[in-house]
Amino acid sequence: MFMPRALKVKRPAQVSGQVLNKKSKVDQQEKKDDGSSVTPVQKEEACEDTKPQDETIQASGESTGLTESSVQEDGHTSASSDTEEEEEEEPVKSFKKSQRWPEPGEPVCVMCGRYGEYICDSTDNDVCSLECKAKHLAQMGMGTGADVFNRKNKNGDERTQPQQPAVDIGGVGERETGYSYRDDRFISGLTDEQVQRIKRELGIETQGRDVRRPIIEFEHCGFPATLSGNLKKAGYEAPTPVQMQMVPVGLSGRDVIASADTGSGKTVAFLLPVVVRAIEKPAHTASSPVALILTPTRELAIQIERQAKELLMGLPNMRTALLVGGMPLPQQLHRLKSSIKIIIATPGRLIEILKQKAVQLDKVKVVVVDEVDTMLKMGFQQQVLEVLEQVPEDHQTLLASATIPTGTEELAGRLVRDPVRIAIGEKNQPCANVRQILLWVEEPSKKKKLFEILNDSKLYQPPVVVFVDCKLGADLLCEAVAKVTGFKTVAIHSDKSQWERNRILRGLLDGDFEVVISTGVLGRGLDLVNVRLVVNFDMPNTMDEYVHQMGRAGRLGHRGTAITFLNNNNKRLFLEVVKRVKPTGSILPPQLLNSPHLHEQQRRERQKAKPGSDDTLVTKNNLIDIIRKHDRRKK
Repeated sequence: MFMPRALKVKRPAQVSGQVLNKKSKVDQQEKKDDGSSVTPVQKEEACEDTKPQDETIQASGESTGLTESSVQEDGHTSASSDTEEEEEEEPVKSFKKSQRWPEPGEPVCVMCGRYGEYICDSTDNDVCSLECKAKHLAQMGMGTGADVFNRKNKNGDERTQPQQPAVDIGGVGERETGYSYRDDRFISGLTDEQVQRIKRELGIETQGRDVRRPIIEFEHCGFPATLSGNLKKAGYEAPTPVQMQMVPVGLSGRDVIASADTGSGKTVAFLLPVVVRAIEKPAHTASSPVALILTPTRELAIQIERQAKELLMGLPNMRTALLVGGMPLPQQLHRLKSSIKIIIATPGRLIEILKQKAVQLDKVKVVVVDEVDTMLKMGFQQQVLEVLEQVPEDHQTLLASATIPTGTEELAGRLVRDPVRIAIGEKNQPCANVRQILLWVEEPSKKKKLFEILNDSKLYQPPVVVFVDCKLGADLLCEAVAKVTGFKTVAIHSDKSQWERNRILRGLLDGDFEVVISTGVLGRGLDLVNVRLVVNFDMPNTMDEYVHQMGRAGRLGHRGTAITFLNNNNKRLFLEVVKRVKPTGSILPPQLLNSPHLHEQQRRERQKAKPGSDDTLVTKNNLIDIIRKHDRRKK
């Protein structure tokens, strides 16, 4: 089946009659109920207002499109409708050359970048024509693609064929038997000492009661064959440490607070329990999902949905909805009518939709809050709590982040019950896969130093991501780099439209750009797996942000390099830089080590730690000594 997008498609006026063939029964009944006389002008305005819905065929099996026969059976025929039904439906475009290029905000074909007018029913991705659908299916290993054209020749236009109601079987038999995670025979056969040794070697630390043992391979989870195959197709051959521990704990239904390095695979670690839970629980209604994933940024939400679709491919009726700002709201509202199982959303847009009562969260069984510390810093705490008020109390909660500062711990305590805490490696430490180079560069010399790096064959590995601290600086530096080096350079920041940012991200992943100048938009969560060099042109304001930005060069275990420019403008962070970076073996610039600002910060720290200082920690071992010193001071 090949479904047209729920979008406003510009077409010539002479084929406007085909709109009736695409309307649902509900739409027609509403029009019948409204049956008051209208002027031609009013009729034209009403048509324009409802056009996106009129030109939609529901993807859900529960809401099938009307054929001409079904319209007649329901008694909705008239002289005008007979005329309209006689008009031939516009055929699905066979070749990509027949498709137009997308306008800002419209979906794009996953194969060629043209207007994604249709949705491939097998993968739920956007395509522009039968040609690109065939190529897409062949690329995904789901056939040669020739059958797509053969099927069209036999059955006519796929889009006008009656859709059979889809039966939600919840995957490969899971609805009947249910999925219950149990330790694999190999895992259960390990001794406690062997398990602890594995966790020590992998840097896995856990806190909580009855913590599940880590898996060694994904096969130890006993996933359905389709899900296991999707994991391999997506390149997930072996689990990373955070996946080894978080997946079995999540599958067992426990609440989780997980912290791990950037690029360690946290997204898949929480997606697998979400997918399994969605398979177990059928969507009760079109607007009642069973899983909710909250993220702080649009880009991160888009990436998570892409990874979720990779895991869901081939599983019946496993649909996702992306609810983020910066994208047209009507399309997102329409998507929610398609028996959605998993929602990926930013808090602001989700609350806006909840106020319109377009979705209900009363059937949600699992909630994920990704990048919890960023949620807190961006002021989303109250919005997250407001969303969770509409979720049943017995839901499972998974929290994930690269850093878990004190404030985040307080928020986490309000979201989880009896959680398992998982920490991979040292908390809030730079990614071990990234070589750190810190250079002392004064402000006027920064551009020159950047050009030297980009012209150094030993360091330059495109695409390069350069982080700056302001949007204007990103645009100006982009122009300078393009002019001096001749590299394909682009700037990305929050002033760019969502369509532009998506295009840049896609180009970055496809290798279309050699240098990307960015503000903190790319600093968190995004899997830029082809980036090997990051330059912090402006040192971040906090060490946590530094950890995230330099981690862009070491995604999913790949080795990379992060170069950071330092000077006295960053003196507030000197002590933290030395404490965080020096233990990794990185060479620090002498200007930093000899800085009077650093020496003063070190002196103050020693003074605070000096015995007898006012903030000395009182314990049962030193209580008597403190009392005696206090008495001597009084004398």
